[in-house]
Amino acid sequence: MENNIVVETKNGYGEMIGEAKTFEEYKGAGVFADLLLDRTFKKAFNPDTQNKVCLIALLNAVLEGEIASPIVDVQSRNKEYSDGSNENRTSVFDLHCIDSAQRRFIIEVQILFQKNIVNRSIYYASQTIVAQGQRGKKYNYELNPVVTVVFMEFNVFADDRYIRRAKLREMNGASISETLNFAFVELPKFNKPLDELETTLDKALYALKNIKNMTQMPKQYVNTVFELLFSTAKLAKLSKEEQKMIDEAQKAKWDNYAIHKAAIDSGLQQGMEKGLKEGLAQGLAKGANQKAREIAKKMLLKNKPIEEITDFTELSEADVLAIKAALG
Repeated sequence: MENNIVVETKNGYGEMIGEAKTFEEYKGAGVFADLLLDRTFKKAFNPDTQNKVCLIALLNAVLEGEIASPIVDVQSRNKEYSDGSNENRTSVFDLHCIDSAQRRFIIEVQILFQKNIVNRSIYYASQTIVAQGQRGKKYNYELNPVVTVVFMEFNVFADDRYIRRAKLREMNGASISETLNFAFVELPKFNKPLDELETTLDKALYALKNIKNMTQMPKQYVNTVFELLFSTAKLAKLSKEEQKMIDEAQKAKWDNYAIHKAAIDSGLQQGMEKGLKEGLAQGLAKGANQKAREIAKKMLLKNKPIEEITDFTELSEADVLAIKAALG
């Protein structure tokens, strides 16, 4: 499948260095791996290696003013969480860690639009809260804070702010608990040019969004903690196995994006046509649902898990099972 994706490739100083229109072109042109791929992100911000300094700097910048004290040290919560998600599941992946103050962190990257992303984050953070209970023992609800940070390659909120920080507050804004903390970062809204980067947050978000298009590390990163990001993401320094995995993850990311965009475009087109006769809202819904069912059939034929199909198409489990039964 050809991916007609246009990638803007400029170096750190805004100079064009060519334009990759297909995955095959892109694969041979990059100097640094995309930090928003599962394997690259987890390697670049691994809490159990020297790269933990990058993770600490990133989290402190994103959560500034929202947590009681700066993060000093981090490590993976446990083996169950540190393994992360399947390499081919590029729509969402998590990094779980704990800091020296016993705060639990969930760092999540989403590349495809999620309708209920805020509710989803609350749900998973709440599970981490519940997991702290001690069965069979007297328990006084001394909960360690849970902090969720979500980086999104799509926009959710209506205004131009690219970062939102939240916790449990009174109506007047005063904090009543440190137990649940959230930060949502909409990367498409972060558009500062390289020569206007000032804060640690600026440099972190710029690198996350743009490193895959750079040919060298910009001077703005010299003697900063994020120098290590460029060293870690440099494709030439990766093993052949790592390069293969990153290539596969990049292609999967583009495939998922292309499928998702086609579903939206087709659903809208069919909906608009039907809307002339049935009403625009009803037509849009039917068109999108029809395309979602077509995608579900293709994913079933590729033996994708039911849970992954329902997450991707937003069809109910019952609908997917019915489609599976019809396929025989």
